[in-house]
Amino acid sequence: MTARQTGILLLLGAIWGAAFMLIKIAVSDVAPATLVAVRIAITAVILYAAMRVSGVTLPRERQSWFNFYSVGMFGLVIPFLLISWGQRLIPSSTTAILGATTPLFTALINIVTRAEEKINVERIIGLIVGFVGVIVAIGITGATEGDWIGELCVLGAAVCYAISALYSRRVFGGMKPIVPSTGQMIASASLLIPIALIWDGMPTVLPSAQSITALLILAVFCTAIAYILYYQLIDSVGATKASMVSFLIAPFGVVYGSVFLQEPINPNAIAGLAIIIVGIVIAGGSWRAILRKRPTSV
Repeated sequence: MTARQTGILLLLGAIWGAAFMLIKIAVSDVAPATLVAVRIAITAVILYAAMRVSGVTLPRERQSWFNFYSVGMFGLVIPFLLISWGQRLIPSSTTAILGATTPLFTALINIVTRAEEKINVERIIGLIVGFVGVIVAIGITGATEGDWIGELCVLGAAVCYAISALYSRRVFGGMKPIVPSTGQMIASASLLIPIALIWDGMPTVLPSAQSITALLILAVFCTAIAYILYYQLIDSVGATKASMVSFLIAPFGVVYGSVFLQEPINPNAIAGLAIIIVGIVIAGGSWRAILRKRPTSV
């Protein structure tokens, strides 16, 4: 990956890493399904407005909207709801670790289906190193009876993210990034709003200003801007490399929790982040570029 592509990957990790902190703040006043539905609906409005300002329009073909609903279902609706259910049963650290398996599932599905870029030993080693880094950064929490249900929910979400990443590369490759981002947000919102009304019912109490602020930041930065960047990354480096952002989310989440929520942090988080970056460099082939740029001895 180039320096710019690596920078976008790190920026995405920083943005999505903040989502843990923001969700923790918002969910104190807002029910999980309602939180997801409102977050996606706000994002859909923002992206649609930005798209119209830029002079871009959504396609009208049925196939395009089938793709929007398909990617939205696997990339937003199902995983967001699975994580909401799973989060009630397992610790957040376990959720972060299992969520970081997305690149491994992406690589596995890629190998089985031969969906896109070639998987080589170097890339697999990088993915494994990155996953080890996540374990070092977060640690493994002891399992309790019934935790397997929550773990399966989060692993199911990781599989959904992998499917979404590979499928979106195939069907959205020729579109400007804001088009599939907007289309899948609109499609997902149309599905999530009725789900939230059935699951949570109509809200009876107005959320606090703090929760509303957290929800707006989630929608604007952690969803709208982040998804545009993510599709740009998929289009330029492929789904397997782009999905390695999962390795960065957990360490950034630990840092934000420590700084803003006064949660304890240990040296393992710093060591894990270093290992994760090494894994990204190996899997992305950036180490070759570094060696090529190193001056020769005289």
